[in-house]
Amino acid sequence: AAGALPTLYAAVHPDAEQGACYGPRIIQWRGSPTKVVTPPRAANKDLATRLWEVSETLTGVRYETPAEG
Repeated sequence: AAGALPTLYAAVHPDAEQGACYGPRIIQWRGSPTKVVTPPRAANKDLATRLWEVSETLTGVRYETPAEG
């Protein structure tokens, strides 16, 4: 049940910053939600595109993007 707390914190807490990443306080494994450091690879657009393509291939599900619609 506690796994949803970072998402809820980011969605409703007045101190949450848009675009920030939230996770458990203690070594990002446990504890109450807090702002955490986002790894640089998380912002890599080429990796994001590749992950999306592989996910579509593996699941057989494809979603139209706004640019395609």
